[in-house]
Amino acid sequence: MKWFKNIKRFLFLKKLRSDVNSLTKSPREMLNIGQAKKIGILLDAKHAEDIITVSKYAESLSKKDKEVSILSFQNNKEKEDNDSRFLNKLDVNWFNIPYKEKIDDFQQQNLDILIAAFVNECLPLEYVVATSNAKCRVGAFNDSKSDYYELMINTKKDASLKYLLQQIDHFLHTINP
Repeated sequence: MKWFKNIKRFLFLKKLRSDVNSLTKSPREMLNIGQAKKIGILLDAKHAEDIITVSKYAESLSKKDKEVSILSFQNNKEKEDNDSRFLNKLDVNWFNIPYKEKIDDFQQQNLDILIAAFVNECLPLEYVVATSNAKCRVGAFNDSKSDYYELMINTKKDASLKYLLQQIDHFLHTINP
């Protein structure tokens, strides 16, 4: 079955490249967290502790007068309410591209910063990152995905989401554009 997964991944990457190339190029820039007003967070909601970690981080940003939106992916096929903050396997096609109507609300926001709060591969969220019009996209380092981010954090030292968010927060406070 590994060959089938590889075919799905190949088709995902082909469609992703096609969609990214057909988009009008959004202006990108490095932003300091102090300059940002709207921040989006993408979350792979596989683990309860990750949901808690991201919720606390989002709350800390909200206390700093940032408008925070979260879009999470749950790797299940449970029928959800029509809540646009959640995606699951029912909301993606067979090679993991999210259906446009499920991500439109999130993608239409004029985000200053988009934080990819996941350290392992999550194709539906990676699609959202790559096609986002956010000014600054930040996530874990992966050499093959460097075209889709303005800032990538090396997580070799510690591959936890908590560490990733600490490093993202540190660098977004340090940047002087």
